Amino acid sequence: MEIKEFVSGTIKALDKQSFEKLKEKMIGEYLSINFIDENAIDTDVFAEKVYDYFEKVELDSGNEFEKICSTYMNNWKDVVERYMPKEPSAKKGEPVPPMPRSLKYFKHTIETINSRNITMKQLAEYSRIMMSLYMKIIKSGMKEVDNFDFSTDNFDLDKILSSLKAEKAGTIIPIGKKNYFDIKEPYCTDTATFVITMIMFYFIRTKAIKGDD
Repeated sequence: MEIKEFVSGTIKALDKQSFEKLKEKMIGEYLSINFIDENAIDTDVFAEKVYDYFEKVELDSGNEFEKICSTYMNNWKDVVERYMPKEPSAKKGEPVPPMPRSLKYFKHTIETINSRNITMKQLAEYSRIMMSLYMKIIKSGMKEVDNFDFSTDNFDLDKILSSLKAEKAGTIIPIGKKNYFDIKEPYCTDTATFVITMIMFYFIRTKAIKGDD
């Protein structure tokens, strides 16, 4: 997937309410737009600015957009994996217990990471399941979860972003006080993960409202 395909497939597909909320979230903290009144920023202008943002991420990170998307997906995998239950094993002479629903969906979803040329549909499905799992994790007090709710009605972007910012380094067991995400630099892949998360959040909500999911 290239930047143009991603931007056209998401930003220009948003309903008006989702578009305005995304602008509010991104402009200032993640996206700098000078000499243009925010009320005058329509979908085309905003899409162009987002395109420019990812071009700068490509230049600063040395990674093409496909790799930036892959990093986004791997970041979500690493964070959510910490709260997944262990795969059940059978006691001697007994059948294997059923796999927890959360783990079943997680294991199936991360297979997407190995796909070549990730499509918008795959990215949207991956993001929705990861966000669904993470919302359940948040509501469970950042503890291991066996189940989750797939409905986007339960999504809360502010809680997702603040919880991601609070995640500590370490693959499965967080170690020390160092944050998992380093978002000090605006055009690094960690910050890009937050930008893609916000875009996908509102894209998924738009699809749910339209009944396209």
